[in-house]
Amino acid sequence: MHRVMDQAESPGRYGGEIDDEPRKPRRSARQIARAVDAGRNVGAALRHLDGHGTEPGALGVAEALARFLVARCDSHHAGWRVVRQVVVDSAADAPWEKCARRAVPLVAEDLITLAGEPGRTPLVRAQHIAARRRAEQIARHVDQVAVLADLGLEQSPATPERWCLALSSAVDARSREQVARAVDRSLREWE
Repeated sequence: MHRVMDQAESPGRYGGEIDDEPRKPRRSARQIARAVDAGRNVGAALRHLDGHGTEPGALGVAEALARFLVARCDSHHAGWRVVRQVVVDSAADAPWEKCARRAVPLVAEDLITLAGEPGRTPLVRAQHIAARRRAEQIARHVDQVAVLADLGLEQSPATPERWCLALSSAVDARSREQVARAVDRSLREWE
């Protein structure tokens, strides 16, 4: 038998009886960005971008995530560490910090773009994007001839754009030999 609601009863009251704990309000984009700047709630920030990437505060969250991910490449991305060692071994005097700062807006833009795609953005994918962008930025300051010779490659120097793509493709590598193969393959694709 169905019960008829009194005038005093409201539909909202029924929900309150089932779930009597009030929900916490959603944290603002600014709060999430501050947490990421402090090294916390990175997963929550990625979820925030995936769900609210078109909202006004999303850029602040993306920039905070980008700063975090770019700084984290040295400790959490093996491919970046190998590429970095190859550059250091070639006797290049690269402006590491300047290039890291220049990679941040590019990574933030990529994160916003990823947020527009369906599905969730895994932390591993976001970290890989940061490593690729760091490699692109450092490539502009590295002597191609010296790096190619150090890797044992007999390639003619490429255009700056091709060289950036070649070095960024090498962040998939886990060894010096894999870096050499990735750079060689990338440069040959553009011949």
